[in-house]
Amino acid sequence: MTHFLRTLLIGTTVGFFCLCGALSAKAQDVFLRPAMEEFIDKDTRLVFPAQIDTFQKVRVRKNENPVFGTVVRYENELGSCADVYIYSLDTAAKPVLQETFEKHCKETDQGIMNLSAQNPKIKVERLDAAGREAPEGGFESFYRIQNGSTQMDSVLYLTHYKGKLIKVRISYSPEDNEEPGHAGLFIDAVAAMLNKEKAASAKMPEVQPQQDKPENNVGAPKSATQA
Repeated sequence: MTHFLRTLLIGTTVGFFCLCGALSAKAQDVFLRPAMEEFIDKDTRLVFPAQIDTFQKVRVRKNENPVFGTVVRYENELGSCADVYIYSLDTAAKPVLQETFEKHCKETDQGIMNLSAQNPKIKVERLDAAGREAPEGGFESFYRIQNGSTQMDSVLYLTHYKGKLIKVRISYSPEDNEEPGHAGLFIDAVAAMLNKEKAASAKMPEVQPQQDKPENNVGAPKSATQA
């Protein structure tokens, strides 16, 4: 299969695998960023490099609506796609708590498995990723999606960080035997970014408010009531 055809098929199948939620398409402010530079997300301060494993960053879309959020897209030479979504569950961007995160994971997974109910041409089955363990604190699942005569494998990884949901979705052709391994390396790299930031935050000392001490008032002018 040629690179162009594979990319086209992946793009077609990924259209049915959009997990961002369905809101009406109103006027949206979308900002595009150059691909060949690192991207720093202003909400989480996560730094996305131009390349992760075999994947090259090709686009960043930032929507002012926090439910759509930010999408960092990567692709590799085989035409596989890796998208990282940073988003909230409501337009007020309320922080996502652990209980809400766990519920969202179940709903997202169930939504994928029920895609055939929305379109009879789509068949979804869960894949067993032998020997693969999801990064700690995250939800991960592999799927095979049949859309007509087109077949595509996808992996979903969900976690939450600094009140935001972080979702990684990677789609590739089942013909490419090495792509599940590269998908795992991509997810591990994103998880490592989160852990690195968490570790850095934990090391930062708390700034204690300075309390007035008697010696700090030595030589200070008296107030009118003290005069």
